[in-house]
Amino acid sequence: MASFQIAAASPPAARSTSTSQPSSAELLRMAGKVKGTLLIARMKFVRSRGETDAERVLKRLAADDQVMLRGTLLPSSWYSAGVLQRLEMTAAAILAKGDRGALFLEMGRFTATTNLGPSGMQRPFVHEDDPHFLLQNVPRLYSSQHSSGHRTHEQTGPTSAIVRHFETGQVDPDDCLTTAGWLQRGVELSGGQGAMVDETQCRRRGAPCCEFRVNWR
Repeated sequence: MASFQIAAASPPAARSTSTSQPSSAELLRMAGKVKGTLLIARMKFVRSRGETDAERVLKRLAADDQVMLRGTLLPSSWYSAGVLQRLEMTAAAILAKGDRGALFLEMGRFTATTNLGPSGMQRPFVHEDDPHFLLQNVPRLYSSQHSSGHRTHEQTGPTSAIVRHFETGQVDPDDCLTTAGWLQRGVELSGGQGAMVDETQCRRRGAPCCEFRVNWR
């Protein structure tokens, strides 16, 4: 059974009153671009919830975003990070059913399955029974899909590692959850059993980076 200890996954009421959580307007001003692989995976996640709910999400978005997301997204092309953020926030507002944290964790896991699974574009980064191979390539994978921020990797034992995320812009607490879900699922796809992801530091709480300790057996 997966285990998460993610500070960003506090109950919805507590999160909505946190003064450190950026507003929707602040999130939408965050600079940067993301590769189409991320948008494609997020759209597949939304559509996996059923066409009716997918249409509810899309129709809530601005016309320009709808045109882009309903069109052909190219895996290797760069898109505004704002489109990704607006899609994620809208999906959470409509699909979370009272548990926003669980939805973002699931979103991260789904993205890992999509991009690291047997038919995924990032499958070469998955080696059987070697989660460390994937984790040591996290910095490379992240920089290939994001125009801002960076991640580092530190192996701490035969079945443990630390991934740190550094960013200069606004803190997006939901990103901590999708990262945790992605890391856990990535370890599973690499043969790690009982994967656990603990966020031990977070920029939202004043730390210099968001730190994820990953363990498995």
